Amino acid sequence: MTTKAYPDPKPFREKARLVILDLDCFLYPYNKTYRNAVLRAWREIEKEYGLPVFRRKIAQKLIEEAKEETNKNPDDALCRYISKLAGNLESKGLPGASVIGMLEVYYRSRKAARSGEEEEDIRPDQALDPPYKDMIAMAFNLRLLQNRKSGKKARLTRDELQEKIVEGDKGITRLWHRHMGTGFIRPDAGLVSKIQRLTDAGVGVAVLTHSFKQGEGEAMEKLEKLGLREVIPGHNIFGLEEISPYKKGTNPEVFEKVLAAINNMRDPADPIKPIETIMAEDTIGNLQGAKKAGMQTVWVPRRDKGIPNHPPRKLQKKLASVDHIYATPHQFLDALHAAIRASGEAPVKAVPTGRE
Repeated sequence: MTTKAYPDPKPFREKARLVILDLDCFLYPYNKTYRNAVLRAWREIEKEYGLPVFRRKIAQKLIEEAKEETNKNPDDALCRYISKLAGNLESKGLPGASVIGMLEVYYRSRKAARSGEEEEDIRPDQALDPPYKDMIAMAFNLRLLQNRKSGKKARLTRDELQEKIVEGDKGITRLWHRHMGTGFIRPDAGLVSKIQRLTDAGVGVAVLTHSFKQGEGEAMEKLEKLGLREVIPGHNIFGLEEISPYKKGTNPEVFEKVLAAINNMRDPADPIKPIETIMAEDTIGNLQGAKKAGMQTVWVPRRDKGIPNHPPRKLQKKLASVDHIYATPHQFLDALHAAIRASGEAPVKAVPTGRE
């Protein structure tokens, strides 16, 4: 298999003192093994909780009823959340009406991508991965609403469903990662050596993820499987526990919060500046917030994503926040190390404060 090459005319800043890396589908491959784990997780959750895979008419009727109830009674948390989630999914070009509907769009987009075609109802910037956690959340919520209307008792108690769904996506995140596990991740000695090489040169390395830091199937377990636990210090790993209530995306707050936390562990007289920080991601939308925070940005597209010769306007806007594009994290880490060597000046190593 040939590795894609992307034009990368911009040089790195000579004093790149910190690299923040994404975790999921970035530090480990987005491949068939991963996708098989996704399908297994979906089946296990469906089996464990009786996950409803609604037909469109049934689901759409429930969503419309939820929207009507939200207008009448804004304090109805369940209906309010269903309405919001449906709007979010529809804004991404995915029908919020049913899990089956979303899967149909997903499989059509995969087929179109493989054949090099583009269907009229599939947006050119639409992700080829379905939003599994949102789909699960929608299915759970619609089941809860259906049970509430019919008087049936749910497999999960109302409190358990409230914890998993209505109060945010954290419960769904934990549920999803627990069923995904980490069995699809393999040690990556090459990745470990390249990151160690950067730290030896005095460049700090951190991880910023929408996984939780601790827990079954979460960030620390994934990094352990990759062999990176001994290379990246624990206080430089930021999961949902650390960055809440923010998320990566178009806003700069989460990136500012992470950099402030890292600088808090350093000599106050020698803070790392945003422009001395590189954020590396496989999700291009997340780089918009990093760019607004003043950071350099690196995009590593997933294996089945490329850049068309004439990108649509929305993608062009996102590309404006991208400084460098590489085919793999390995390629990026090699290029950064080469730039540091070529500069003839490695950054000064941070003096540990002893705080964890």
